[in-house]
Amino acid sequence: MSFTITGMFTKIKKSIQKFIQGDKNNGRIKWSLYSRVWREIGRPQWKWLLFGVIATIGAAGAEAYTITLVQQVVDKAFIQKSMANIYFFGLQVIAAFGVKGIFSYSKSLLMAKAGLNASAALQQRIYRHMVKMDVAKFYGDGIGKNLNYFNVQATAVLNLVTGTLVNTVQQIATLAMTLGLMIYYAPQLCAVLLFLVPAIMIPMVLIMRRRRRLSRESFGIANDVSQHLNQTLHGIKTIQAFANEKSESEKFATVLNSSMVNSYKGTQAFALQSPLLELMISIGLCMALIAGGHFIVSGAITTGDFTAFLLALTAAYKPVRSITSTSNTIQHGLLAAEVLFNFLDSKPGIQDAPDARELKPGKMSVTFDNVSFAYVPDEPVLRDIDLKVPAGTVCALVGPSGGGKTTMFNLIERFYEPQRGKIKINNTDIKKFTLHSLRENIAEVSQDVFLFNGTIEENIKYGAPNATFEQVRDAAMAANAHEFIMSLPKKYKSDVGEGGALLSGGQKQRIAIARAILKDAPILLLDEATSALDTQSEKLIQSALRDLMRGRTTFVIAHRLSTVLDADIICVVKDGRIVERGTDAELIAMGGEYKRLRDIQFKGKK
Repeated sequence: MSFTITGMFTKIKKSIQKFIQGDKNNGRIKWSLYSRVWREIGRPQWKWLLFGVIATIGAAGAEAYTITLVQQVVDKAFIQKSMANIYFFGLQVIAAFGVKGIFSYSKSLLMAKAGLNASAALQQRIYRHMVKMDVAKFYGDGIGKNLNYFNVQATAVLNLVTGTLVNTVQQIATLAMTLGLMIYYAPQLCAVLLFLVPAIMIPMVLIMRRRRRLSRESFGIANDVSQHLNQTLHGIKTIQAFANEKSESEKFATVLNSSMVNSYKGTQAFALQSPLLELMISIGLCMALIAGGHFIVSGAITTGDFTAFLLALTAAYKPVRSITSTSNTIQHGLLAAEVLFNFLDSKPGIQDAPDARELKPGKMSVTFDNVSFAYVPDEPVLRDIDLKVPAGTVCALVGPSGGGKTTMFNLIERFYEPQRGKIKINNTDIKKFTLHSLRENIAEVSQDVFLFNGTIEENIKYGAPNATFEQVRDAAMAANAHEFIMSLPKKYKSDVGEGGALLSGGQKQRIAIARAILKDAPILLLDEATSALDTQSEKLIQSALRDLMRGRTTFVIAHRLSTVLDADIICVVKDGRIVERGTDAELIAMGGEYKRLRDIQFKGKK
């Protein structure tokens, strides 16, 4: 008999291993992935998880104990007709369920604590990694895909560590105890039912493999859905302006239909599991009744033993069903972990050199040394840019759109790296400075202003979080923003809305200018900084900007040449090259591209 029981467990083990390993088409889930999930997410919460598992096993033990009570009630109370034993065993049943309830309650609290701790730690880690990503990769992947790391992958992985882990432990413990009771009370019947093990496992393995493949596909579909939703939320004004509500709805319906088809296929596979299990259990019950009757008549087992065996057999159905259902969640969680760890393992292409040093505040010159750059290979945006801007100098970049002016700003801040050449500050390659110190010494105001959802004061202080309210107010006054701020109900405590939606374009730009003034950085980048202002406000801001630019190395992108006539250096950037450079008077004398642009803009003016 021991040989038969050993063979039963060997077959179960091989079936489980076969399922875990998968097949060549679906790829193999490596044991190292299980280990890493535990090491990086589960182990920090090991105390809560350990006590939760202990409570889970306690609950399973209390449930299994009720089966032994039934055996004793039948043999020692009913057959012997002892009311004293009936009362005694009845009280034990109440006690067993009471103990189970205490353990179950404790398990819920312990796992909730572990889950909340693990969730906060994992999401903080994702966020820290995300804010360090290269700008190109961040926008290349899309906002929707990045958000999925929080609301899809992270949730699946956390569920794997907390809910799925404990549920699996509970079901395995319950199954092990019920199998142990079955073997203890009627080993002969266990041998009879041995053939059911492969009959159950083989179809289950096939079903689970299909569900694992569908789970892998579901991640890509979820990314598509999130991406489309994100584009709609951010581009709703454009969609309505172009009257494209219908076409966008049709596109979303196509994406959603793919998700629905994938989910339905998964449901088909899942729905097949329960009928198959129930069929196998019913066959097992039928055989147990027939064989059990024979063993009772022959005296091999008692009526109580047979009753306990039947209860254990039916009790085993629930954990088996739960384990087969949970296996899909486990595979889904492991696939999510695979995606999430690939993301967390990715290294930014732009990061500090091993010997990078701090860039100390002070006067700074900026040099472009034979710089070429392309966003897409073989499609250069900048070609052989040579430019030196001495400390405290104002350099204006003018020329047609798409010439590469904003790209030069991106390279100065190291959002991108040039494919050839160097950008230097004080004759030192900016790659030799830490990213943090480099960007701390640069303030930028762009035409596409972004404000964070918060108050006006918080947005102005964004570059100088330790600034006093008086400093915030002075910066707002210098940016000609104080007057409109004071007209708001909550003044500096007024909310700006998501992206500054509660402010006008001109108001947002003045807040951004105040933010740059307060940061007080030695390098200033102004990308059409006054483009959203009316003529009167622009004149006031220009005066404030002149004070701000004094003593700072300033780059100004401007399409309105009237704003840069006093610049120390004016560079005409066209097709990725600096085609002309000099002062306003020098460029007029050249009679080239700058003069042509100037004549167009100042035509009819004296």
